[in-house]
Amino acid sequence: MYEIAERFTARKPRLLGLLAELEASVCHRTVYLTAETLGAMRQAPHSRDEFSVHEISRQSGDSDTGLAIFFTENRVVAVIPPFPIPVDLTGDRAVTSPLVDILERDRLIGVVLLRLGRYAVGVLREAGLIASKTGSRYVKRSHRAGGSSQRRFERSRERLVRELFDAACGVVGDVIGPYGRQLDHVLLGGERNTLRGFTLRCPRMTNLQEKTLGRILRVERPGQRALERLPAQVWESRVFVFEGARQGDRGDRRER
Repeated sequence: MYEIAERFTARKPRLLGLLAELEASVCHRTVYLTAETLGAMRQAPHSRDEFSVHEISRQSGDSDTGLAIFFTENRVVAVIPPFPIPVDLTGDRAVTSPLVDILERDRLIGVVLLRLGRYAVGVLREAGLIASKTGSRYVKRSHRAGGSSQRRFERSRERLVRELFDAACGVVGDVIGPYGRQLDHVLLGGERNTLRGFTLRCPRMTNLQEKTLGRILRVERPGQRALERLPAQVWESRVFVFEGARQGDRGDRRER
């Protein structure tokens, strides 16, 4: 059985360095899985030959961008890339070029950052921000009274939240709208429940749904500074290092 020995996020330079190490190592198998294949694999029974891949994909968690797995002599490295793996692939050595292509390709990314009270919308290329707009709307935070006073507070707060969502939705149209057909992906950042309510209310986000990735960017205070700091995080990958079933053990025998 494999167990996770280490997990970390890797920005582009670190991941490229890791891929170079894998190229120089004794790597006897590489597997690339698209998000669609991952989903199907977790729903269907797996064969004996798929034992290790299935186990590692399960322990690596959910991914809407796929998973790359490198089986080396001493460890297994699994990478969830920042953007989707386009096709399934296997190789009998360290095949790193698909991940390098994902990292190096010039992409146009729309970002929407939202927390109650503040929003920021931008368009990024890896080199930085090429369009942006930020704003704020007051939203009441809490109310300790009960009864009719509490209900009035809740109605007032719901109205303020709708006004915030509508203002942010308008900015999405102004900032991201002109790039709509050129966009590769859209990413959201901020508080998950707030973002869920916003995407349900904003028709412009419905139109961008097919391009919107599932991961949520870590943003405490949406604003211009947060947008300017985003590119490094947008290109981050999640990395898992496994130890346990090595060459000659049950998992590797079943793969071969």
